[in-house]
Amino acid sequence: MIDIQNMKLAECEALSHWIDPRYGFLSPDKFIPALEANREVYKVDCYVLDGYGQDAEFLREKKKIFPISFNISRIDLEACDIYQKIEDTVARYGLSRDQVHIEITESALDDSSQAMVEAVQHFHDLGYQVWMDDFGSGYFP
Repeated sequence: MIDIQNMKLAECEALSHWIDPRYGFLSPDKFIPALEANREVYKVDCYVLDGYGQDAEFLREKKKIFPISFNISRIDLEACDIYQKIEDTVARYGLSRDQVHIEITESALDDSSQAMVEAVQHFHDLGYQVWMDDFGSGYFP
């Protein structure tokens, strides 16, 4: 996201892409559903957050740190203690909670809206912003 008042980078979204040697570029809608079906998507989501933490260390030295949003799904909430994984990553890399925005994928709303309400509240209680993700909106080629 660009701040139009000063035309500077204000925030980014961490997105996963896969460049397969056989099939070429795969957008998230091609591989995330398979990871969710196998309850493995949390590994990618945690990897993405950890990558931002590593990048943030470098960016902090350059005084160019900015917030990032990253996706979690319903599976993340069920397959691991995603709250603790996020808290551990934030602590490990010295991030502030306002630098990490959590986007909940649309698929998280499929089954239990009450569980999702509780998850959003828990993230808010921990000090994170939570946004609805537009996964599958068709912005990838």
